[in-house]
Amino acid sequence: MSEKPIRILVVDDETGIRKGCQRILTSEGYEVETAQDGAEGLEIFLEHRNFAAAFVDLQMPKMNGIELVERIREHDDEIVIFMITAYATIETAVEVTKKGAYSYIPKPFTPDELLINLEHGLERRNLLIEAKRLRQEREARLLELASERSKSSTIIKCMTDGVLVINRDGQLVLQNTAAGRMVAEYSPELLPDVVFDALECENMDAVIQSIWTADEGAAIVSRELALGQSTYMMNVSPVNDDLLREPVGIVVVLRDITALKKLETAKSMFVSMVAHELKSPLSAVEGYLTLILDGQVAGKPEKQQSMLERSLLRINTLRTMVSELMNLTAMETGKFTIRRSQLDLGQVLTEAIDSCRERAEENQATLQVSGEDFANLEHVLADRDAMFMVFRNLIDNGIKYSPKQGQVTVHVEQNGLYIKVKIKDTGIGMTPEEKNRLFEEFFRAKNSFTANVPGTGLGLSLVKRLVDMHNGTISVESTVGEGTEFTVSLPIEG
Repeated sequence: MSEKPIRILVVDDETGIRKGCQRILTSEGYEVETAQDGAEGLEIFLEHRNFAAAFVDLQMPKMNGIELVERIREHDDEIVIFMITAYATIETAVEVTKKGAYSYIPKPFTPDELLINLEHGLERRNLLIEAKRLRQEREARLLELASERSKSSTIIKCMTDGVLVINRDGQLVLQNTAAGRMVAEYSPELLPDVVFDALECENMDAVIQSIWTADEGAAIVSRELALGQSTYMMNVSPVNDDLLREPVGIVVVLRDITALKKLETAKSMFVSMVAHELKSPLSAVEGYLTLILDGQVAGKPEKQQSMLERSLLRINTLRTMVSELMNLTAMETGKFTIRRSQLDLGQVLTEAIDSCRERAEENQATLQVSGEDFANLEHVLADRDAMFMVFRNLIDNGIKYSPKQGQVTVHVEQNGLYIKVKIKDTGIGMTPEEKNRLFEEFFRAKNSFTANVPGTGLGLSLVKRLVDMHNGTISVESTVGEGTEFTVSLPIEG
């Protein structure tokens, strides 16, 4: 009797994604049901309830992906759910994982990426079902698992969290690959092996010892643990013997939260940066207006004009910061929309260059163009406003970070597949360390020159995200004291 085909649910409001997933999965022998929004997806799921996996879009009408994941999890704790989205962030990743999603699949993705993720997810589902069966059989002793190391390793090998199992004698009887990477200084060749003599981790040792001495029925103990340059959330739980009424072993699960800790640090830096960037221009504007209102520059129209112009410049800086923060927030929350269509990139480049000419004149800088004729450039599939933002930001940066009488060159070339736009300046340049962090949010190089240049450290981060959203690439070459060259490559619309 032949096995029934594995059933998959695909829920996405984009017809192309929905039908593409159905075609790929059907060709591999899966049985596929599709829905165009969250509400329809939930209705289909509740009607059949025999799906092994589901692919769910994050942003959908009627019911978003996070709510759909939560509703499905209320009825099925074994189904493997993948969140597919073009706006993956740490916050949404943490949220959907808490709601029960297995992993993210960023858009756009290839058929191989779809199938590999599905294969891993189904393997994890099968292993979890097998683990549940094994738990129901109640293995009497954790030491007995040492003789079945291969089976146990199979159960946990696909887990990204580190798993350590320790018996009553303080011996490590099981560890998965992830744990071996996390606790790199201790990697025994044979199990069981004494763990604490080699590990030398006082925090972990203290928590484990507290489990042994705790009263009956002790629950999971959680604590942050620093190992090397990484931070982990350590969850320690006893494995109790129903007959002996005492723990016969301990399971330690290590989850890497380094990225989340870095996010907390970034948020603190953001608050400090905003406070500083707001305080300076507001104080300057307040000072100028106070002088004018107090009549201290009465009868001096040129002086008043100069103060008002400086105030306007400071206000424009604040407006730019607010705009960048709003764009960043929209991207982080998945609410930033681009509308891609066939675009004359030469026209956009011309507009971006013209918008920077006034600043170039103020800085006594030269703006020049080389390479391909803008009028003969092939069209690209892109959003006009986004491309204008990208090139205006890069040209404006070239002017801002160049000394007086500097030069900014916009060079364009195309090879039938890509249009490459190179923006080169004769500015202060960057060190290798600064270049490696250039596209990080809120990062700004700190030196005597940049101290007098207003900015938030968000512009290049936004540029990188916008280029990535158009399936393009951006690279940078820089030498301290000689200048910097950015190269943006965009695929030509075929």
